Amino acid sequence: MGGLSVLCARRKPTSFSWWSFSLPAFSWRYPLFPPFFLPLRGKNPSTAQFCNWLRPIKEFLFSADFAARARLTPAAFTRQRELPLPHLVGLLLNLRKGSLQEEVNGFWEVLTGQPLAIGVSAAALCKARQQLDPDALWALNERLLGSFAQAFPLRRWHGLRVLATDGSTLRLPRSPAVSAHFGAPPSGSTIPLGRLSQLVDVLNGVVVDAELDAYDVGERVLASEHLEATAPQDLVLYDRGYPAFWLFARHYQLERDFCARLPLGFSTEVTAFLASGARSAVITLAPSPEARRQCQRYEIPTAPIPVRLIRVTLADGETEVLATSLLAEPAWPSVWFKGLYHLRWGAEEAYKRDKLRLELENFSGLSVRVVLQDCFAKRFTLNLTAICAWVAQAIATERFRQRRRDYRVNFAHALSCMKNTVVRLLVGADTTELLMSLILAMAMTVEAVRPDRSFPRNMKPAKLQGFHRSYKRCR
Repeated sequence: MGGLSVLCARRKPTSFSWWSFSLPAFSWRYPLFPPFFLPLRGKNPSTAQFCNWLRPIKEFLFSADFAARARLTPAAFTRQRELPLPHLVGLLLNLRKGSLQEEVNGFWEVLTGQPLAIGVSAAALCKARQQLDPDALWALNERLLGSFAQAFPLRRWHGLRVLATDGSTLRLPRSPAVSAHFGAPPSGSTIPLGRLSQLVDVLNGVVVDAELDAYDVGERVLASEHLEATAPQDLVLYDRGYPAFWLFARHYQLERDFCARLPLGFSTEVTAFLASGARSAVITLAPSPEARRQCQRYEIPTAPIPVRLIRVTLADGETEVLATSLLAEPAWPSVWFKGLYHLRWGAEEAYKRDKLRLELENFSGLSVRVVLQDCFAKRFTLNLTAICAWVAQAIATERFRQRRRDYRVNFAHALSCMKNTVVRLLVGADTTELLMSLILAMAMTVEAVRPDRSFPRNMKPAKLQGFHRSYKRCR
């Protein structure tokens, strides 16, 4: 760590008329993927080969290595139980908002195919998850992202993977244990809050790193920790609440690129740049006494650093100033950066999916361990859904390429398709054909892309925050 019903549609693949391939092998007269999606260019992969990217995750889930990571005590998950470790994890990945007993019964029904399957009790689930280390769920997520990156050529911006950091608060369960760990509720509130920070791959729709910490931990501190999960050829986007000399210096220390929106009064150099009327300029930032103390605290060099300032004019005439480590104008033209910074909206969309689609704040227990388990389990489910939707998008793009508008996969529908299906994919025996059917089902339901929307979206009223009433709390 740094730190989702059976298929909605059960149509046979051959019933579709808008592609030219069939299971179990693809016909490449019209490729399933556009050229930049092709995992095996020049070859004719079978369906099994295409679906191999999920197999390492399933194997890891059933491995001794995962069991060792999951144990909080040496004796945990060593004996045969009614709820073995892989089944426990599959159940947690599938939790939504029903009662715990309802979720357990539904889980065993999916595995056995029997509507009245007798599984384990909700109490047994609560007892089993007391032995599960939440970090094991994040390790499973890391394995998923690694397999995804190896199997598919990911979307990049001029050769760079574009990441965006954003933070939000989470309403946590009202319990003494949670308040002691994350801090007492803020003044005027009775509900504990946690600080959630995420590092999002905005072009590919997955969360690369996540941290859930105390409410009083600063977003910049969490952002600097996210950098440990980055790699060369990564570029991180920040909004205007993040810029600080020590954070920029940390990027230079790790040789990671950044692009950040600056407050117009960030420094005298920014003020002078605005007054100059220039579109782009390279300046030298020197640390203030406070910035020097921050650098010393985190063992970051305090030498002055070069930063390029770029003026961006919005449609309403407002001026923004971006700061970036991409210094060379010929290699990185200024006109590129307005579109680049707009990509940061993908991090905002990730939180909307977390809180509205999967109800991340609807925790299934009152302990810190359960809070972290729920958070990381739902993150895995969302990432798995995003990857499947990523592949389905290629099919949808080919299907609607003659239309006037562009169309994208409906993520809410994709998430509903993943309910129970995630159990069959990771714990059940049927994987290959099920995964292909899942992706095709997602590709069937799309929504038009309206890039220049000028009116507010008509959002449904927010649901009551807090716990689902039918949950029995795991402690």
